[in-house]
Amino acid sequence: MTFQSKIIYPKEEEQKENRLTELMHNEYGEELTREDIITQYEGLLVKGFSVNATFQPPKLENAGEEEADIFEIAQQLELAGIPYKANLKLQASGEYEFISKIAKLVEQQDFDYRVTADLTINEDSTIDFEKESSWFDPEFAKYKLIPKASSQDINDLKTLYDELKKEHCKVSIDIKAKVKKDDDENFVNQFTAYPDGTLVTFKLSDADVYSD
Repeated sequence: MTFQSKIIYPKEEEQKENRLTELMHNEYGEELTREDIITQYEGLLVKGFSVNATFQPPKLENAGEEEADIFEIAQQLELAGIPYKANLKLQASGEYEFISKIAKLVEQQDFDYRVTADLTINEDSTIDFEKESSWFDPEFAKYKLIPKASSQDINDLKTLYDELKKEHCKVSIDIKAKVKKDDDENFVNQFTAYPDGTLVTFKLSDADVYSD
């Protein structure tokens, strides 16, 4: 199995001609083994950095590619005794009738949401801003829905996720594990839940030598 890594180093300040600038330095790695990633993590701790690790499993982009099963990842975290928070993300925009249908699906699962309207008003538009009844012309009005759907149990999101998939919506679920930073064992246990192709990002900061 192979993985990718990205290391984001702390910004450095540089003085040039009476001007203070910030320099950014990132490193990238490809086709790394699981052992390579673990060694990278341990090496960064040895160098004195505090490391915030995030994991981005492979996502479906082209026909024929395999998308990571986010529900399987959540199950592996649960088996490892690692608590997490799952957040459903949705890109849904279009005509009023379509967004209204999506809104009903979200409501049925008892989640909140926000809808914004983008109204085109010009000499060709049929929309009169002072008349709400004119706001639904599909040619001049587009709506966007953003759900507020998260849970500490990914199964609470599964029905909504499946229904949105049936409507051909671009929907995904992100997982953020609740683990102690800068701990080898915690990192390994969390990393083990993620499949081949995952991008592991290490964001570094200076370690607090006075922390407990």
